[in-house]
Amino acid sequence: MKKLTWIIPTVLVIAAAVYFLIKPKLAAKNLDFTYVTLEKGDIEAVVSSTGTLEAINTVEVGTQISGTIKRIYVDYNDKVKAEQLLAEMDLKLLYTNLMNAEANLSVAQARLNQAKVEFERDKALFGEKVISEQEYSNSKFTYEQALSAKEAAMTSVKSIKVTMGYAQITSPISGTVIDRSVEEGQTVAASFATPKMFVIAEDLSKMQLLADVDESDIGFIQNGMKVRFTVQTFQDKKFYGQVSQIRLQPIKINNVVNYQVVIDVDNKNGELLPGMTANMEFITNVSKNVLLINNSALRFRPNEAMLEEIKPILLKKAKTFLPDSIQQNFVNAVNNEELYTPANFKKKLPAKIDGFFCKNENGKLDFKFVALGIKTGLKSEIVKFLDDVPMKEGGKAINTIKSKK
Repeated sequence: MKKLTWIIPTVLVIAAAVYFLIKPKLAAKNLDFTYVTLEKGDIEAVVSSTGTLEAINTVEVGTQISGTIKRIYVDYNDKVKAEQLLAEMDLKLLYTNLMNAEANLSVAQARLNQAKVEFERDKALFGEKVISEQEYSNSKFTYEQALSAKEAAMTSVKSIKVTMGYAQITSPISGTVIDRSVEEGQTVAASFATPKMFVIAEDLSKMQLLADVDESDIGFIQNGMKVRFTVQTFQDKKFYGQVSQIRLQPIKINNVVNYQVVIDVDNKNGELLPGMTANMEFITNVSKNVLLINNSALRFRPNEAMLEEIKPILLKKAKTFLPDSIQQNFVNAVNNEELYTPANFKKKLPAKIDGFFCKNENGKLDFKFVALGIKTGLKSEIVKFLDDVPMKEGGKAINTIKSKK
């Protein structure tokens, strides 16, 4: 009886120990999974940004003279050619000033004629010693003064005539009138700056996008890079452009350094208008017909039961297939009970090396280390299986757990 009393507790202790040893495996076997399928396809790496559409060359046309606008010959959206008349200023005041300047010129000419006659007479008299040198000098000074006065009067007339020429506002380039800020009868003043009257876009069949790119992304942008974008009015239509310039002047937006990138856009159909906001994607890299995996499989975090079961496989594969530079850190993380949790699993792997769970050909839980290429928000490109045993298109990767009832 005493012997039986001693045996029963011992058996119970052994049974409990065995149960706790096999409990993780039992728990792991009591799991069911959902899967994602590896597939072939194309994938792009993009940098996103927003920008504003603008005409490649716009010119503000104004007036260099003050006055009242007499006539306006163009309106919004009108096509104009270089040197075409856009507007005229009223010339009444300028005509009055011209008449006054011409009258002053006539007076100056008359005085010059008189001074010239007197000077020539005094010059002859001085030669005959009839008048003094002082009288001759005074006569010469009067003549030269009258000559200068005439030249000043002529300059005044020419200046007014040049100013009257500015009364005709012409287009400096061929293009389209995209803004008109004046009306007939309006008075404009040009005392300190040239008032803006019209804005002319040179060629709206070719436009440009100005995009602000964050300093963390600017290194991926290159001249000639393809850009895809949409505008709000055509949300289902994709437009394309090409990077033509990366401006080196930094711009701070909300304490973040940005650089302005210029994208050339073809607008032959005229659908795009100046000022439209564009949501764009710089296509930095493209891979075609490659093996892709849904990121949900890469984000999958196993529970503790799965980790206990897969731990020997993880350690073996890590020591065999991971590069030496990261192998030890990963092994240490796996062996560290504090880090060995679903939340921290794989944290020691670099960005371009990842892995996913799957079932092997025997139906046992397995793990695949992979080298990744392009990664988007939804899918990633598998460049290589590090164990050199690739899975083909149609292979399945675990992405969620559901417990068996």
